[in-house]
Amino acid sequence: MSGKEVFVGMDFGSFKTSVVASNGRRETFHTSVGWPKDHVARAMLGRDVVFGQDIVRQRLALEVVRPFERGTLKYLKSADAGVSDVDASKRREAARLLVQHALSSLGLPHGSTVYGVVGAPSRANAESKAVIMEAIQGHFDAAVIVAEPFTVAYSMNRLTETLVVDIGAGTIDICPIYGSYPTEEDQVTLPMGGDTIDECFLKALKAAHPEVQVSLNMAREIKEKHGFVHDVNEIALVTLPVHGVPTQVDVTEPLKHACKTIAGPIIQGIREVVARFDPEFQRPMLNHVLLGGGGSQLKGLDTMIEEGLRPLGGGNVTKVYDSVFAGAVGALKLAMNMPSAHWQRLAEFEPGSPAEASSNRRAA
Repeated sequence: MSGKEVFVGMDFGSFKTSVVASNGRRETFHTSVGWPKDHVARAMLGRDVVFGQDIVRQRLALEVVRPFERGTLKYLKSADAGVSDVDASKRREAARLLVQHALSSLGLPHGSTVYGVVGAPSRANAESKAVIMEAIQGHFDAAVIVAEPFTVAYSMNRLTETLVVDIGAGTIDICPIYGSYPTEEDQVTLPMGGDTIDECFLKALKAAHPEVQVSLNMAREIKEKHGFVHDVNEIALVTLPVHGVPTQVDVTEPLKHACKTIAGPIIQGIREVVARFDPEFQRPMLNHVLLGGGGSQLKGLDTMIEEGLRPLGGGNVTKVYDSVFAGAVGALKLAMNMPSAHWQRLAEFEPGSPAEASSNRRAA
């Protein structure tokens, strides 16, 4: 390599995207794009596209698109997710804009060659990988798509006898790490995650407190601050409007009920993955279960999963050191350790093709 290369690791999450570069820069922002609803909004905002916290502040004036919401494009086919062709096209454009925004935020030197590793759900199909490749084409000189749980494990040097459970907003990936890159057959992707919890919590909260005025975004913020699954005497009191009047509301039971919805499927998924291995490898995997992704921070989830593994002889569950950047850091480390010959073998990606792992940047 020439010495003018920059390496980038990207965790292209369904709710948040995190990127880390070899120049020491790192950024995280919502995986969403906002377009002004009309000419008045455009004049007020002074731009055609909005990213990050500005979307939260100005969302009433915006058409907001989350390209990978509930695993769409990134795991599920558009038709399977109930997304029309028009909406799917908009989501693809949003994904491309997000990659552009991510790289522009890193302060990369002009004229540098950009190599990147980008995370994808464990069992993303060929069509979904092609969507990600299309999004990153034109922004990277070369890129490799890898399973998101693998980048989490790589960031923590847990490259053998580890079972990673990556809990994102749209999907939950369960992936065994055993010293080499895992095969698709080894892994499980559950079409649920943080979005599922948010919707369940909102529904349960409205049922328990029909007088409360609450939105999905408010429910998500409450979950991120107070979310828990354990049965200790913890109380979640929040202030919510009732007929416009700020009122203290006990959301403990609806919140706990919603957060618990992912525990059972995770435990079942772990059992399914472990059962595929020879008996002598099953115990080491169960002794090293690693929770990653934003959902890993739900209080008590590690303990609940350990309890669910007791019929298998028990297990040991730990959380990643940094749920925001662990995947991106692992992707960056992987990119920086990639042999030069591997990058040189990357082929030209044609949009719409079922490319598995490579892309070349178009000439500017």
